[in-house]
Amino acid sequence: MDKNTAPSNPQEGALEGDPRWLLVQRIVASGGFAGSQRLSAFLLYVSRRALTGDAASLSERVIGEAVFQRPADYDPRDDNIVRSHASRLRDRLEAYFAEEGAGEPWRVVVPRGSYVPVFEEREADPAEHVPETVALEPEVHDPAMGGGGAGQKLWQKGWARGLVAVGLLCVLGAGVFLYQRIEKQRTPTHKLWSQLFSQDRKTLIVPADSSLVIARLMTGHQVRLSDYAGGRYRQATGCDKPCDLRMVDTIEALRYTSMSDLEFAVRVTHLPEARGDRIEIRFARDLELKDLKESNLILAGSQEADPWMSIISGQMNFVMHDDPSAGALRVENRRPQKGELSEYPYDYRNPEHKGLATVAYIPNLSGNGDMLVVEGFSVAGTQAAAEFATSGKDLDTLLGAYGGNDSKLPHFEVLLSTVEINGMASRAVPLAVHILP
Repeated sequence: MDKNTAPSNPQEGALEGDPRWLLVQRIVASGGFAGSQRLSAFLLYVSRRALTGDAASLSERVIGEAVFQRPADYDPRDDNIVRSHASRLRDRLEAYFAEEGAGEPWRVVVPRGSYVPVFEEREADPAEHVPETVALEPEVHDPAMGGGGAGQKLWQKGWARGLVAVGLLCVLGAGVFLYQRIEKQRTPTHKLWSQLFSQDRKTLIVPADSSLVIARLMTGHQVRLSDYAGGRYRQATGCDKPCDLRMVDTIEALRYTSMSDLEFAVRVTHLPEARGDRIEIRFARDLELKDLKESNLILAGSQEADPWMSIISGQMNFVMHDDPSAGALRVENRRPQKGELSEYPYDYRNPEHKGLATVAYIPNLSGNGDMLVVEGFSVAGTQAAAEFATSGKDLDTLLGAYGGNDSKLPHFEVLLSTVEINGMASRAVPLAVHILP
């Protein structure tokens, strides 16, 4: 056997009949994976390592080298290819088990914050009640009865009862399907996205302007909204410290954004509630004030990377202060409730790597539409908040009291805590929740 194809573990030969490995083979052959060689290779690699007892050393760097052919000295903090594909892998797995693999006896998940797959055996559903069948005696043909006789009548009677039973099962199945669909439409998550993707107005998805963050690091100051709107800030660039103005001009002319913001935008456009004919992705510097009054908006980033946040934050309770020249980095809680702090400090040098992020569902500036604002002090924080907003499970658990009926989902704000390691945040945990009037 060629050394490049030999199993990396003596136990690997036992995978051939392992139901978990067979499940992985079916998944990568499914429609959601067949067109993505990288996602398939990712799942096969981490599953093989897990099932052969070789998962202890699985890390972002190891996967980057083995699956994505990154050099041994590459820095995962600068290259997030593994994190971005892991996020997509989780989404594809969830879609597989919700549709094509709904009847699989096993389930595999890749928990957030880890790359080691977990295999779970699914409990068999209780046997459904099957209507009592009609026993049919063999027909005995008696020429004296003219070819039909009692046997034929009994067969016909049984056939009729069978048709009735099948009809009842069809009606029952349709009823269950409709009930499940109605219940799904009553979840807080479905209400949120249905209200953001309305029929009567356009929905703008606005990634952050990362060029501004780079420019701020070079010039020493942030760009005010009054200068940002219309591009006037590029006509009179100044530096609070020694800098190369030509380089600053070059950076400000570019349209950089983060991979996490792009992934968020793609994930949002693929939601079942999304209306493709009413969605537009708009770069932050191309926004106009009328957009914030006339459209529904989904924004990601922070004021540092999107000066429009300064006017939006005027109607928010959890306000992120991310300008180091204006004081300590913190989240201001304008209306603290019982047990809450008035300020939540953020220190990027914190040895515990704790981060803060917010998710706000608020009215647009005219009050006739809605906005979803996802913010974090770092790219990882924003990504964690975006995953919280789109996972479905997190919002449904947090806002479960507003599901199960036909009422609208109220506006709300959530302050989130994360742990950030190597540019990747853990699953966000709510610190405070405010339901807006």
